[in-house]
Amino acid sequence: MKLLAKAQPVTIFLCISLVYVAGFFAHVLYLKKTVYGDGIYYYGWLTLQSSKFSVGPALFWAPAYLLTHNQIVVGFTSVLATIFSLLLLWNLLLKYFSKTVSIMTVAAIAGASNLLFYGSIDVVNSHALTFFAATLFLILLLKRRHWFAVGLSLGILGLMRTQDLLFALLLIPYVTKKNIYYILSGVLIGFFPQLIAWRLATGKWFVSPYLTGTEGFNFLRPHIPGVLFGLQNGLFLWTPITILGLAGLFTKKRFLMLSVFLLELYVVASWTTWWQGASYSGRMFVSSLPVLSFGIAEVFSWLVRYKWTRVYFLLTIVIPLSVINMMLITFFLWNLH
Repeated sequence: MKLLAKAQPVTIFLCISLVYVAGFFAHVLYLKKTVYGDGIYYYGWLTLQSSKFSVGPALFWAPAYLLTHNQIVVGFTSVLATIFSLLLLWNLLLKYFSKTVSIMTVAAIAGASNLLFYGSIDVVNSHALTFFAATLFLILLLKRRHWFAVGLSLGILGLMRTQDLLFALLLIPYVTKKNIYYILSGVLIGFFPQLIAWRLATGKWFVSPYLTGTEGFNFLRPHIPGVLFGLQNGLFLWTPITILGLAGLFTKKRFLMLSVFLLELYVVASWTTWWQGASYSGRMFVSSLPVLSFGIAEVFSWLVRYKWTRVYFLLTIVIPLSVINMMLITFFLWNLH
């Protein structure tokens, strides 16, 4: 108990980093590889094998790949990007919330959400990098406001996963006649490598990766309950910390952040493969975790008014949900492999 009471942000971040790195290498030792599943296609761009999958992750991994041609090193860059993203998120939350609320929110996202799986285990994929890109976009939008950089970061976010261009909704209060050209030029430059990749692979400038073969959308019949509560990988069922995030966004009227999450939910739920394949929790929502973190922080801020300390947060929310998350990840991996 005393040890938890003395836990400082640096100590908590070191613990998070150790867990992520240990999880990564334990999985590597077991599988003897990091490239499998959808990761084959993201990684394939590095070996000039085109596919419907976005080219952004491969561009991020390219320096590590060119230096080593080693998939384990490539995977480890995603782990490092995730840890760095959590530091960025903490720095952003400090602008709006107390030190205790900010570090507990980051600890909850790191341990109790599906970021733990996609930032530590299944890392040769797009999801950890969408978390990184979404966090970068938010911090530039809310803290820096260099409009070309904001647009560039949005373009890079779309470069990782096209669906995440929906984050453009957050720009609505800030767009003016003076900055719109800077924003649009940044978005275009950031997203341009994907346009080139589509052009080279298909002869077209735009190809939706969600409209191939038998895949498509039915926007009149979205499977929202299944996406959120499905036994296979429902977001709220498998990672209930996200419920706190949504509740906090509702209660504090962060309508644009709420709109981004709800629109992402609607798009995913309307897709023919709404269960998202072999997904741990709702993997297409990893990019929404930085948005949901604001909702979690709002709930934690409310609890602080009732004299909650770090010990209370750790013992009642963060550690229990993180342990359950680790057990579910183990169960998922056991059935997957």
